[in-house]
Amino acid sequence: MRSPQTSAVSSRAVTEVMRTPLIVCNIGHEVALEAGDPLHYTPPRLIRQMRSALWSLPLWATPSWLEDDSWWVHPFSESLSPYLTDRELSHIAKGDVGDSEVVLWGHERSLAHSLAKQYGLSDGEACSELPQELMPCWTRAASARFFEHYSSVPWRSRVAMITQIEKLAELLTHGPCLVKLPFSSSGRGLWRINQLDSQLEETLRKLLQRHGTLLVEPLLDKQQDYGAEYYINEAGEVQFIGACAFETDDQGRYLESLCQDPEETLRQLTDSLTDPDELQQALAQHHAYLTREVAPYYRGPVGIDLLTYRTDEVSDRIALHPWVEINLRYTMGHYALDLYRERIPQGSHDQYRFGILSAPRAKALLATANAPTLDDAGRLRSGLLPLTSTDLDTDLDTVSHIAYLRCEVAS
Repeated sequence: MRSPQTSAVSSRAVTEVMRTPLIVCNIGHEVALEAGDPLHYTPPRLIRQMRSALWSLPLWATPSWLEDDSWWVHPFSESLSPYLTDRELSHIAKGDVGDSEVVLWGHERSLAHSLAKQYGLSDGEACSELPQELMPCWTRAASARFFEHYSSVPWRSRVAMITQIEKLAELLTHGPCLVKLPFSSSGRGLWRINQLDSQLEETLRKLLQRHGTLLVEPLLDKQQDYGAEYYINEAGEVQFIGACAFETDDQGRYLESLCQDPEETLRQLTDSLTDPDELQQALAQHHAYLTREVAPYYRGPVGIDLLTYRTDEVSDRIALHPWVEINLRYTMGHYALDLYRERIPQGSHDQYRFGILSAPRAKALLATANAPTLDDAGRLRSGLLPLTSTDLDTDLDTVSHIAYLRCEVAS
């Protein structure tokens, strides 16, 4: 895998001879970054469980910028969907992968190093440290910088990285706040605060002692989550891939993505806003930030989450929160767009959703779902297609979660 300074995910558009990609679905790589991105590191048990269950997702849809048919997927376990065909199974790395290049979904120096040793590859730049210029993007500091230097939303001054509880108390005088741990964690580490009490204040003081900083922003009446998906190519050009709507639970944890034409998603998002110009303004601000703050040091996929919100309780005005967080990795939104391209019948009027559930919740879904109907090209016509193993009664080390693509037939 090329280093972030050169390439986090290889672009197949360059003219040089490229090594065969060895794609690695290393969900949870942020935990390694939070630990300091050490060269020798073992992920927590939960992360190992998720990788064992979900590693095969790249077999169903590969990134659009990998234009060659020659690629491998690294298996973290033997757990597989029963609906994979010989065509997909032929891409599983089983030993000799030749002169391959490790392509991680997200930067994780220790994993790149161990895989290079496992497959006898030259690790080269794969194990290089992250450039210091990118460190804000691995914490919430990038959010504060975006709102200070790029955004024009009226509440931008209420977004801040705090080091003292007194600053939070000051921000609360302007309205309820959302407090976030400094490292992105897919909806975990969030506190919705209307006012401070002694117990909450003590909790937050301990968090500040442990993490050093916390991000504070206004607590908004969220309507819908979206991901704006980008790719920074070998020339350092920022390319907008598309937008993807997604759902979270009450705690902000990821559940499902809507797999549809990204142009339709942009139209729906624009139509939902009271001021449609807010979307194009936000995308232009994203582009400016990525061009100046990220592209000089990184090549690969980027996702920026945003959301729509109701501005107050009495009006129907819907506005755009232009930046919830940034992820320098191949995101679930990227994957949903690739699934749309490869696994959904083009022109279909049905609605398709990609999702990930824990094993106990997945059992309930599978008990009522219709079996999938696939066409000759492997595209889903109806029902629910398990993208990973459905053997939920095995050891949870291998099937702790299930990923799926489901079709909701239009009425």
